[in-house]
Amino acid sequence: MVTLGRKRLLRWFADKRMETILNMVDEHLRLTRRAVEELYRMVEAASEGSPADVDRHYRTVSEMEMKADQLRREMVEELTKRDIYPSEREDLMELVRAVDWVADWAREAGRILAIIPFEKAPEELKRAARDMCRADVNGVSVLSKCVKALLREPDKALELANEVEMIEEDIDELYSIARRHLASLTFENFTPGALILLNMFLDALETIADWCENTADVVRAIVVRLH
Repeated sequence: MVTLGRKRLLRWFADKRMETILNMVDEHLRLTRRAVEELYRMVEAASEGSPADVDRHYRTVSEMEMKADQLRREMVEELTKRDIYPSEREDLMELVRAVDWVADWAREAGRILAIIPFEKAPEELKRAARDMCRADVNGVSVLSKCVKALLREPDKALELANEVEMIEEDIDELYSIARRHLASLTFENFTPGALILLNMFLDALETIADWCENTADVVRAIVVRLH
């Protein structure tokens, strides 16, 4: 017997009127994933002291975030036109807003990184930041699979949501390591202001993971409500 929730999920997938929205959600995730991937490349370039590459990757991060933000606005407008249940409209809007925060924080991390002398940081701190950002890339990649599984494989979506949560916990541990380095190592040629910004950069990397987890929680809530 097919439950009412399952019927609603199937209707989401089968209804041609929703096809535009679902394609936009997929593109929004692609742009967000690209922003985080470019941020990782930016961290690598900053570690190596390659200012031209840092600038190039930051421009791409910014471009992806702005495109994602524009697409979010278009999706919200499109959803107001669709004849769907108000609760379903709100579910999709909440999902899109949560994903958008991932892209926003990727840009914020890049904005900070672009103005601090990261190449002068101790190697231990650089490594910790790279590890955090690499884990962020993994987190948003799993999140993308999680959202895509929402309609076709809701049980798989729940499994992937749990995986996103575990990645976030790993990033919390990496964040603790980075902060210990920040407190114990010597940062030559860093002004007090630059050290504050470095701490804010690490906070931004951790917040990317937080919003991946928040988005996975939205997916989990949708699956529970529709089953």
